[in-house]
Amino acid sequence: MFNSNQFDVIVIGSGIGGLTTAAILAKFNHKKVLILEQHFIVGGFTQEFKHKGFQWDIGVQAVTEMAKGDIGRIIFDYITDGKLQWQKLPNPSDTLVYPDFTFNISSNPQGNLSDLVRMFPHEKASLRRYFSDLKKVTIWYRINLIANFAPQWLKKIIKPFLRQLVKTAHLTAKEYVERNFHNPQLKALLTSQWGAYGLPPSQISFGIHAVAMTSYGKGSWYPVGGSQAIVECILPTITKVGGRILTQRQVTEIIVKNGVAIGVKARKTHDSTAEPEIYHAPIIISDAGAFNTYTKLLSEEYATTYCHQIKAFPKGYSMLFLFVGLKESPETLNLGTANYWIFNSYNHDQALQEQVAAPDKVINSCMLSFPSLKNHTTVRHTCEIIVYADYNYFEKWQSQPWKKRSSDYYKLKEKIAQKIIGFIEEYYPGFKELIEYYELATPLSVEYFIASDRGSLYGIPAIPKRFTQEWISPKTPIKNLYLSGTDALIHGIVGATIAGVLTTGIINGWFGFFKVMFAIIFENQKYYRKQCQ
Repeated sequence: MFNSNQFDVIVIGSGIGGLTTAAILAKFNHKKVLILEQHFIVGGFTQEFKHKGFQWDIGVQAVTEMAKGDIGRIIFDYITDGKLQWQKLPNPSDTLVYPDFTFNISSNPQGNLSDLVRMFPHEKASLRRYFSDLKKVTIWYRINLIANFAPQWLKKIIKPFLRQLVKTAHLTAKEYVERNFHNPQLKALLTSQWGAYGLPPSQISFGIHAVAMTSYGKGSWYPVGGSQAIVECILPTITKVGGRILTQRQVTEIIVKNGVAIGVKARKTHDSTAEPEIYHAPIIISDAGAFNTYTKLLSEEYATTYCHQIKAFPKGYSMLFLFVGLKESPETLNLGTANYWIFNSYNHDQALQEQVAAPDKVINSCMLSFPSLKNHTTVRHTCEIIVYADYNYFEKWQSQPWKKRSSDYYKLKEKIAQKIIGFIEEYYPGFKELIEYYELATPLSVEYFIASDRGSLYGIPAIPKRFTQEWISPKTPIKNLYLSGTDALIHGIVGATIAGVLTTGIINGWFGFFKVMFAIIFENQKYYRKQCQ
């Protein structure tokens, strides 16, 4: 027996892009939105993981663009009615750790430039040009974004300006540093945060690198109450106008009739015997990623050429997450709120390939953070270690059920966990003695809980040719079907959030983006005036 329910909008997935779109449509357009989430927890990578009395964030080690007046803060204030609070993380926001030196990144770009010039005085001119290029390419990206919503006459004026910068933006980060710098330490240092966007320097677009580094250079914030507070503050905006969130609902098909999306079919997650459920709406938004949307959720009759292009597009990496419960504060080892990017080599690309080929034998790099030092509501201290991995290394266990895989899988997990712990111990002696509990999540866990293609955290990888793909857009060839999230725009929490604004802008027709942004900015000014009174 089929269940049928009618809504104004259906959103597939509850990542931050989907939640942003749903909240704006609820608040700005007064739409009754249904969110269908395949996991039993809402929030995608903004959710928290709790076990044995400890709690960890999943994907919110730090968030940029959250100062008052920044685009990210303005949007979050709007979709949470100003209820979500952010705390500025102290300097350094990030620490880059190599065997022979350490570099602290502050929230002052000019300070970072000065520190680099002191370390590498012979590269002074190139460093000045690098920081200038970061700004120029970031401006290019933002203007290019707005140009998509501009009338044709304005695009003709903007395009010549954009062409001056596009060649630099379409280099890889490695191509850029190889062309402009000589010192191998400096080349490695400038590309150390490649883990923030999921690809090593030889693959990542310099345009994406520039946007990320420009944001990081202004400092980092963390949500008061932890990452789960993001979801808790957004959901009331959706539900108070009749919206509904259903968890453990896996969408199996987007229903298309005569070229128009009219609803979805869903079933209880991980239960192939469950009766299908049907939900209808005149607007369907997928926050499930471009790969899942085009290759899994559309029937063969309506599969577009995008399906073949996406399947052929290069794949990104996944990650290993080591969640660690600590006996006492990491501050006893002089570790703080910074994200620590730790490397044993200047050659990021080679080191990554060695690591993903056999993570139980080789760990060359990781990102280390301490959620409990950022979230003052936690009772017990925690640590999270992120290591890049290749899905292929774990694929042979994919068909086995979660928590019931064969013993060799769990033996491998233990070997990898010990290898990671040993790697941290080399740089911070005494770390191992702080550990009370640990648990390793592999790319199979990411795939199971997030339902991303091959356990990828960043969706379609940000190689240079990503910029030229028509399907990296909120628009789809199917009428009334839209995308949101990172595959509609750019990576990261703020990127996915802005993608949610773009999607709602397109749904609102001509100049819809500007109408939505005006409403968001106008309300932000009201919040600001109230706080000043």
